[in-house]
Amino acid sequence: MISCLLAPLLMKNFDKFYLIIMTNVVVCAGSALCISKNFIVICIGRFFTGVAVGAFTVFCPRFINEIAPTEIKGMLGSMNQVMCTLGIFTTALLGLAIPADVATTKTS
Repeated sequence: MISCLLAPLLMKNFDKFYLIIMTNVVVCAGSALCISKNFIVICIGRFFTGVAVGAFTVFCPRFINEIAPTEIKGMLGSMNQVMCTLGIFTTALLGLAIPADVATTKTS
């Protein structure tokens, strides 16, 4: 939510394509941090990844709106939202495969 609110301010000062590339870098860095075995580092990585995904939900539709032909702008904007929702749904489904006792046990 933080990045969704700050994204319009960034778009006034920077090119949308540049912002999408920089957000990709943040996602890669956050994902790399999530590989760690330290709980705090994983939380930091998840925070960075979440901020980047929030920014993507603002940057990508605006970028699509700028470059898409008029006759397919609506369809492409809708597909962006459908794919975001499908990604959330898929990760929720993958989380169902983890037993509750495994998710709550602390590794040392």
